[in-house]
Amino acid sequence: MESEKGIPPEKGTDVPVTTSDVSHPPEEVQTSFIRRVGALTICIIGFSLAVLLACVAFLSWLWYSNIESLTWHKIMVNAWATRAVSLTSTALRWAVVTQGGLGLAMLAALSLERFEVPLANVASVSLMSVNGGSVLSTLRDVCLPLIRFGTPGAIFRSVFPIVVLLTTATLLQFTSTALLSDLHVTPIPGFPESRNVSIDWNWDGTVFNYVPPASSEVVWNGNTPGFWPAFAELSGPAEEPAGVVDTGMNIRAFLPYSAAEDRQNLYTYDGKAFLIDTRATCQKPIFTDAIMYTDSPDGIWGGTHQPVFSGNVAPSTTTPRFNASLGPVPFDCPYSRQSTGKFSICELHNVRSRYPAGNPKDEYAGTLISEFRHYPPGDLQDASGSAYVIIAVDNDDVQYSNGEWTVLPITVPGDGENPKDTDTHNVTATLCFTSLDAVRRNVHMYSSSNRTEPQISWNQTTGTFNWTSVRNQLLNGSKNPLTPEQRGVMNLAPAAEGQTWVADTSLEPGYDGPFSNIVSQGIYQRVRPYIQDNLHLQRPGSYPYGNYSVILDEWAYGWINQYGGWDQALAKRWIVDIFQTMLLGGNGTVADALHFVLFSLAASMYYDQLPQYDISTIPNTIPFVNALHPGGPLGTTRTTLPIGFTVVMVVLGLHLLAFFVICWVFATQSKFARLGDTWMAIADVADAKLTENILLKARNVRGTRNEATGDQDQTVNVGLHIVDGQVQLGKVART
Repeated sequence: MESEKGIPPEKGTDVPVTTSDVSHPPEEVQTSFIRRVGALTICIIGFSLAVLLACVAFLSWLWYSNIESLTWHKIMVNAWATRAVSLTSTALRWAVVTQGGLGLAMLAALSLERFEVPLANVASVSLMSVNGGSVLSTLRDVCLPLIRFGTPGAIFRSVFPIVVLLTTATLLQFTSTALLSDLHVTPIPGFPESRNVSIDWNWDGTVFNYVPPASSEVVWNGNTPGFWPAFAELSGPAEEPAGVVDTGMNIRAFLPYSAAEDRQNLYTYDGKAFLIDTRATCQKPIFTDAIMYTDSPDGIWGGTHQPVFSGNVAPSTTTPRFNASLGPVPFDCPYSRQSTGKFSICELHNVRSRYPAGNPKDEYAGTLISEFRHYPPGDLQDASGSAYVIIAVDNDDVQYSNGEWTVLPITVPGDGENPKDTDTHNVTATLCFTSLDAVRRNVHMYSSSNRTEPQISWNQTTGTFNWTSVRNQLLNGSKNPLTPEQRGVMNLAPAAEGQTWVADTSLEPGYDGPFSNIVSQGIYQRVRPYIQDNLHLQRPGSYPYGNYSVILDEWAYGWINQYGGWDQALAKRWIVDIFQTMLLGGNGTVADALHFVLFSLAASMYYDQLPQYDISTIPNTIPFVNALHPGGPLGTTRTTLPIGFTVVMVVLGLHLLAFFVICWVFATQSKFARLGDTWMAIADVADAKLTENILLKARNVRGTRNEATGDQDQTVNVGLHIVDGQVQLGKVART
């Protein structure tokens, strides 16, 4: 074996390099980087880097942009996020695989020039220098032999970079999976929409247009609502001096959509809507001439005679936006004997709100003035609202939260004819006022999340409804610990900043309210809005409001139909339950309980008539759209750490670092290897002395895969060097 000049022995070797051509010494030749890599390969490297940078930039924009970007908004709303991620991941994987193949080819070429390759594996390494190799073949035919039989330092110089490239390239094949794990389905604002919606009945107060309202029996005996519709609310703080409970200012707007999905997914609404004011206050009443008697003409008390609580009542104090009565007002308030302690809601006379002032029937119990009217009112006849006496006889469970209740012990005859004894009944009573009024206004409704409309559920164990979600929704915002979004309601504001809700009263056709109570042409026509009119308690066929009661006893229907003789209606069980639950067990006040009932009835009636309304509008709305996206809540800029995106970027950074280091090492240490040159790779290993025997065995049709290289000396490593201007295969033996 002859020594070759110019080839320094590898560290750890004691046998000089020999070649198959011993007549010429090896030459020190280094070709240019472009010749070694090739112009096409350089273009591919540049293009792959451009693709990677574009992918990183696009993914970063996709992850950290928001709905302020129209393009981002369209991608998310149109459900293109998955496609965008998948297509970008495909491009990224192509670039990574391309760079990985080029990096492996460079490392293979360097291994050959360093004489690190065992003779039995020189073909695999040489072919890998053309365009890289698969993961399995690279590990089996290159890495493992270099670890076992390579020259000292081969593991660090060649095997480690190969493993890094293979690892990063393999991990980045799961780019789509990692990135898609960051996508989540949440509501984001969609695109603006405009469509015609019906909002209310048209009223013409200048002509006779009497439309009988629904009777109180029909209104209060309606079926349990299937849902409590979402609404928009503007609330104000309650004012509760001693002896008074208050809901606080409460203006609500109905969302004019029959489909629950449209109401639940509304983001903004700008346009005209139907508004209702149902603020309620309750205070300790002042009773005079209070008595109890039955409908028996002979004054008999017994199981077949319904009693009534009667007398005169007046307020004890003033409250916010209160329009007081001129004096005590007479009332008759029947109650149920079927069940002890049940409540009765008795609306007081409010004839002045229906008849001209000075009418012989003129009686006015006082009301609250709504936020839609001037306060104090210019004409007492233009007052809105209603007044109620609410009583419970022999009820020990009423909570005296702020002194708004009074208890009157009243002695009555015992049951039966000519009784010899007497009975004493404790009447627990309060005096309530509401601002009940309705108008149409241009509004701005908005919310930061979509919502689910609450429903009540039935508890089989306790035999009661579960009102928790409904209570959370209905309790006025100023008293509610939950945010509007947590309650499932929208925020309400005037259409323009600084705009007021207040307007003059009128009877003009198509007026949006408030409506005047002044009678024109001497005809007592009905000019109140449909909802407002039906919420008043009134005897069917009677013009005046009030002096009419509703009995909150679900078990009294048969008895009252048989024996009741007063002007009264019966409440359905759900009304009884919501009132009692909010008052007795819901940490609410009687004002809150009354407000819950009135608003629930108003909502039920509004949506019952919605398809028939003849006034329509075209609002500008933006719905929420459930979209799969990587951004923050409601399409805002993401603020949390995206795990999948971060992992991809870190692995991609390691890949690029490894690739750039390999390119730099190849550019500075490689002498003559030509990447991608298949014939050169074949010629490099076709050596007459070193590989001739291997090639002969490899041509054997009946040979096995390892037969050709199985008997090779594993202590011999080979490599490439130049002799007479040609690349020759040489070997170096390890001790």
